[in-house]
Amino acid sequence: MFRRLLRYPRGFFQYDLTAGIVVFLVAIPLCLGVALASGAPLFSGMIAGMIGGIVVGFLSESRLSVSGPAAGMIAVVLGFITQLGSFETFLLALVFAGFLQILIGICRAGFIADYIPSNVIQGLLCAIGILIIFKQLPFAFTYTADNHELLESLRASSTTFDLDALEDISQHFNLGAIIISTLSIGILIFFDKTKQTILKTIPGPIVVVIAGAIINEFYSSFWPDLAQYSSELVNIPLTTSLNSFCDLFQHPHWQSWSNPKIYLYGFILAAVASLETLLNLEATEKLDTIKRYVSRNRELVAQGVGNVFAGLLGGIPITSVIVRSSVNIQAGAKTKLSTIIHGLLILLVSIFIPHWINLIPLASLAAILIFVGFKLTKPYIYREVYRQGFDRFIPFIITVLFIIITNLLTGILIGLFFSFFFILRNNSKIQLDVINEKHPLGVIKRIILPQQMSFLNKASLVTELEDIRYNAHLIIDARYTKYIDKDILEVLETFKNTQAPSKMIALNMLGFKNHYDIHNHIDFINVTTYDLQSALTPTQVVEILKEGNERFIKDQRIHRSLLDDIKSMSASQHPIAIVLGCIDSRVPIETIFDMGVGDVFVVRIAGNVMNEDIMASMEFACHIAGAKLILVLGHTQCGAIKAACDDNPGGHLGDLLAKIRPAIEAEASTETDRTGNNINFITNIAKINVGNVIENIYSKSTVLNKLINDKEIGLIGALYDVRTGLVNFLE
Repeated sequence: MFRRLLRYPRGFFQYDLTAGIVVFLVAIPLCLGVALASGAPLFSGMIAGMIGGIVVGFLSESRLSVSGPAAGMIAVVLGFITQLGSFETFLLALVFAGFLQILIGICRAGFIADYIPSNVIQGLLCAIGILIIFKQLPFAFTYTADNHELLESLRASSTTFDLDALEDISQHFNLGAIIISTLSIGILIFFDKTKQTILKTIPGPIVVVIAGAIINEFYSSFWPDLAQYSSELVNIPLTTSLNSFCDLFQHPHWQSWSNPKIYLYGFILAAVASLETLLNLEATEKLDTIKRYVSRNRELVAQGVGNVFAGLLGGIPITSVIVRSSVNIQAGAKTKLSTIIHGLLILLVSIFIPHWINLIPLASLAAILIFVGFKLTKPYIYREVYRQGFDRFIPFIITVLFIIITNLLTGILIGLFFSFFFILRNNSKIQLDVINEKHPLGVIKRIILPQQMSFLNKASLVTELEDIRYNAHLIIDARYTKYIDKDILEVLETFKNTQAPSKMIALNMLGFKNHYDIHNHIDFINVTTYDLQSALTPTQVVEILKEGNERFIKDQRIHRSLLDDIKSMSASQHPIAIVLGCIDSRVPIETIFDMGVGDVFVVRIAGNVMNEDIMASMEFACHIAGAKLILVLGHTQCGAIKAACDDNPGGHLGDLLAKIRPAIEAEASTETDRTGNNINFITNIAKINVGNVIENIYSKSTVLNKLINDKEIGLIGALYDVRTGLVNFLE
């Protein structure tokens, strides 16, 4: 951090200063509003704002995220203060929560948040939005009673959705507060919807608190009956010296350390605050035009330190806040200095001009929080989750309902239960990758195990294994797995020892790591054998090559275990064909036909021409080794043919290219542009050249001629398209 300050670009300061001031103006009403809604002392919200800006801002790695008291924690804080009996006892739970966050960050456990279903988190935020609105209605209509009585009423209804509180509102209408809150909501809506660029730069909440203070002063001068007095205004204690300011800070009730609720609620605070921080951090990164990534674990440590300080000094919980962070980005912040500046400004205002803050009506803050609550639970969110399907919507809406009618922890647990139920149900329906591969020896079913094979995949694996027919050939391929659960290993062991033998299934198990309780198993050799080679006809070999090329084009090639194939073929070879092709690097012959080790002989020479040595190799392949097919394979855009059309280099290359000249002379359909630049001309020559080579093989080798006439082998030509990968077999 100090090194960064030393390297701080001077040109950034004006942007960070402006952004810090703007965020400060937005933060003041939010700090007070969140504290008010949480049933905590109003000054605790200011403390959280200071710490979130100065302490967390200093420690955080994020340049744009702004931390402070969050609306998403209101229901949690309000309920826990009620359950623990005092704000000081709650502070002890907050200190414990802060240390837990630090521990989570140090242990690099920030990834846990990625496993909480987003629909449950969305349900939590929507429920909090509803509770915020419900809890703020009394402040928006403002009881004409002592503020202490109002806070006690609010705490009494903190754990349930108490309709009696709404009935009480009808008996305590305050017309002045209603006018202020209604106008405030109208101002917030206007600033949220306006398309004017200048107005968009003005923070709506600060306009609301200024307007509320002005309206109340207007009431006091002209309509005293409508005026809001001390119990209906912000009431931050005034200070006359630095010592009196320090006296405003509250400290934990250390004698409550033996209360087990301290640790339970501290754990919940740490979990909820961490989740909200990580979610807001991700949202902030999406808003960042540079898309800078921030370490989640480093952020949790910073937030944990902030919450320890908040608990020690009398603040409410701190998280990263998307409202302030988005304002920070929109105001043009460049570095984290804007966050620190906003925290310092809150501190200075609290020391020197708290009486200005005390002019703000509670109705103005209530309007801001009601608007924030609506943003959290607006109808659009419900529609979007509903469109995602019932498996997403049901856990979401159950989370919302149970948080409202019970409490936060119960609602989240019930929501997680339903979410995991649907996850398990959907995983049981997910099919594993099962491929029916056409090998020379027939159709082989291959089950490919995923990278992580846990108990969630057990139902789908059992279903696939039960569906394997009698006398089938099956490969269970575990080469891509990194982890296999014990339950899965038991299923596979049972299948290998019991089910496969009873159904006469030939089973190969490949890729199982040495540390698994189950190992590789081979029942059949998946390579070309003498028996297979002998049983094939030339026509069947052509079909095998065509099917292999189709797999190549569709990128559905057979999943081979090359090392096992090499071992199986080490003693002998029994290829089904010999292919004469060009040396062109774009024509990998075994690959384009999806052939494996030992499946085909390959001869490669520029222009796929014929000479005596190649002829002898073909005689060996067919007469001695038993290959059933000779394939002469040309290809489009052949460099050797282009050279034969345009150049006469002489030497050995000239002798080779001379073998292509008969095909050039035989091409009679092209009258103009008979050069290597004419693609159609080159393609026609390639076809004719294949035909000439076939004729040479048939006429000049008595051995091959006899095998062809006896129909023991076949002779055929083909043309490979280097643009598409398709092999066109010629008549």
